[in-house]
Amino acid sequence: MATLTVSAPVVTLKAPTTWGSRSAIQGQLATIWKNYGKYIQFASRESGIDPKILTAFIAIESGGKYNAGSGNTIGLMQYNASYVNSQLKNEFLSNRLSENEKAKLSAYGFNFDAKGNTKQYTASDNLKPELNILIGSILLGQLADQPWGKDANGNLNLATMIVSYNSGMYSSSTKKAIASKSTSPKVVHDALAGNTTTQSYLRKMFAPSGALDIASNELVNTIVA
Repeated sequence: MATLTVSAPVVTLKAPTTWGSRSAIQGQLATIWKNYGKYIQFASRESGIDPKILTAFIAIESGGKYNAGSGNTIGLMQYNASYVNSQLKNEFLSNRLSENEKAKLSAYGFNFDAKGNTKQYTASDNLKPELNILIGSILLGQLADQPWGKDANGNLNLATMIVSYNSGMYSSSTKKAIASKSTSPKVVHDALAGNTTTQSYLRKMFAPSGALDIASNELVNTIVA
């Protein structure tokens, strides 16, 4: 599968003042790659999502702390464990899981019957970095394959993917992002009036000194597929 990439930075966006210095974020991204790079590489190869994007997601979601968060929303990529079984079932039944992904899931005890059922995924599973990153990449791959996931030229609509990942697939913010009919992070950002949390997320990803800018420039020879 071709790896899907996104250009950054978007100079019309500005990172939040609380985001931290460029050197601090660079150090955080480098540490994430040092600790979890082999897991990110595997997930990237199977999902097609650029490893710089996955590394940037981890930085924004958890700061690279494997036990960040609370309750069912815990771990490096901060998705809710309650929904993983249904997502994996859909992935299995639609033949989207690669053989390598099935083998990796099996290594953690997730084996599927003919109906796509497997053992219950729990918050404790989210604390396993390799598994957490794999599931996160599967979820992002599902978003990339939505009708709005790419433009006519095959460019990844990461901005709307972020809104859906952060706010929920059926949230009003995601509906606004889709309705904008744009892959421009600035257009999507401006469409989310009132949702300052997700707007901040978009700025942390795309702005100058945002995670994707730094991963794509200072760390371009470090974070590799």
